[in-house]
Amino acid sequence: MKKIITLLLAVLMCMSLAACGSKESNNTNSNDNNTVANPLDAALISEGTIIIGTSPDYPPFETLSAAGELEGFDIDMVNAVVSLLNEQNGTNYTVTFKQMDFSTIISALQASQIDVGVSGFTYSPDRDCIFSTPYIGSNQVVVTRVDTGITTSEDLVGKKVAAGTGTTGAEALAEIIGEGNVQHPGDYTVMFQALAAGQLDAVVCDEAVGVNYVNEMNLVMLAEPLVDEQMSIVIKTGNDTLAAAVNAAVEAFVASEDYNTLLAKWELN
Repeated sequence: MKKIITLLLAVLMCMSLAACGSKESNNTNSNDNNTVANPLDAALISEGTIIIGTSPDYPPFETLSAAGELEGFDIDMVNAVVSLLNEQNGTNYTVTFKQMDFSTIISALQASQIDVGVSGFTYSPDRDCIFSTPYIGSNQVVVTRVDTGITTSEDLVGKKVAAGTGTTGAEALAEIIGEGNVQHPGDYTVMFQALAAGQLDAVVCDEAVGVNYVNEMNLVMLAEPLVDEQMSIVIKTGNDTLAAAVNAAVEAFVASEDYNTLLAKWELN
């Protein structure tokens, strides 16, 4: 009888240990299954960082301060958008800016060298990328000197006129003077210096940028815009998860009072 009781106690003890082990194992598996990586992580080059390509030659949207620091409406805007994106997705992404020529941003995007591009981009079917919900209106305008005799877009024919490489302004200008006649002497800083020095007759650029240079260099702007557009953040084609998150954050930002404050700060309202 003692042997039988001892045997039963041993069996019960083994069953109890097995049950405990099974319960612990099940809890571990459950915790593992509930740990799901944020889907945005897989959409980014480096987890925890959103790398943004920009060309800082387009004040008041993006430029360099006297101290060499990036500043402008787009710089402030994208920082605010990423902050909202973090709030909406429970993430803690930081922002890293990568300076490059405007004409190389789309190719850098497709080569996964940057996550998004923010540099006054407006829609063009030739650009292989996703365009976010627009965040501000934009016109492409003609800026010239008083002594050029240019008063309408038709007056640009036969003149030395420049526009940014790969821009919609360059496309619109090409329709007027011919693609082979559009000049690209450098970035917009170089273009406006050449215009002021008499080496160019006109420059085509975004209206807010034109206003900035008109005020600084005593230039004039034609009243009639070449193109009426809207600016967007650009995202790699196929990166729909990141695009959806960016769109939601842009829409929330544009609807906020912070957006109006930012417009006033950079004199865009």
